[in-house]
Amino acid sequence: MKRDLFRRYVWLIDTVRHARKIQFEGITERWMESPLNADHSQLALRTFHNHRHAIENLFGIRIICDRTDNNQYYIADWPNQNVTKLKMWMLQKLSFSDIDEETEPVGHRILLDPLPEEKYGLPNVIEAIQNNRVLRLSCSVPTSDNKTSLLLAPYCIRYWRSQWYIFGKDVETSMLHAFNLERVIEISPTDATFEYPRDFSPEVFFRDFFGMDVDSTRLPEVVRLKICGRTRDMAHTLPLHRSQKEVISAQDYSVFEYFIVPTEEFQNTILSHCTDTEVLFPESLRADVAKKVNEMARRYNTPEYQTEGEAL
Repeated sequence: MKRDLFRRYVWLIDTVRHARKIQFEGITERWMESPLNADHSQLALRTFHNHRHAIENLFGIRIICDRTDNNQYYIADWPNQNVTKLKMWMLQKLSFSDIDEETEPVGHRILLDPLPEEKYGLPNVIEAIQNNRVLRLSCSVPTSDNKTSLLLAPYCIRYWRSQWYIFGKDVETSMLHAFNLERVIEISPTDATFEYPRDFSPEVFFRDFFGMDVDSTRLPEVVRLKICGRTRDMAHTLPLHRSQKEVISAQDYSVFEYFIVPTEEFQNTILSHCTDTEVLFPESLRADVAKKVNEMARRYNTPEYQTEGEAL
């Protein structure tokens, strides 16, 4: 495939995805403003349809026309919408590899965090999930039962906060664990297989948890947070959890309600908001967060810690 043609495919997918729904006339207007259209040529309807069919054949991403809604185009989900999301994510990542000499003059203005060394391939993990193949896994962080090596029946993978996680069951203990793939030291398939439970739904399982800090022995509960400042603005556009509801909206603050398991990761996220966030309910969570706040204050107010800091 020619490089320019690949760029046009990615551009068309992004244009429709960001618009959610858009008529062909809107697509042609955006094409006239696109940096890919150096000669400012019109996008012919026939070319557009050819691109649509090629995108579906090559990438499995379908751009459909809704004739009942003013002939607007949109990206159709497969029966499992996560499949479509994953395909678009991987296609976008692939498009980054197309950066060439044209970006060289501004290369010093593109900053990236150090990338971790990849000791394995994500496709190998996906293949193990497809075939219900048990994985032998070693990681740098012990599990809740103090194990760093185990045989894992992989139930699913999840992309959370720019990192991939694998979630599954310890074959020996039947305990459920989540692992950050960047913290995995070694992972390899075995000849053993497992039976994926028919009544297990990853989406349903994770809906009551915050991120990948899961404890299946705990039940979700109502949590109320008083949030102010810029953190409140962020909560309006980026909800902290899918269950978030704004129950009070005052001039200087809002009270948000959640139905969630208040795990350690959730507590640490609250603390990361500093003075912008206060736990109102339940009292047990408020006490846990207050204990951590007091410990932080003690460390900064204790002379022995100050002396050690000065010595360093």
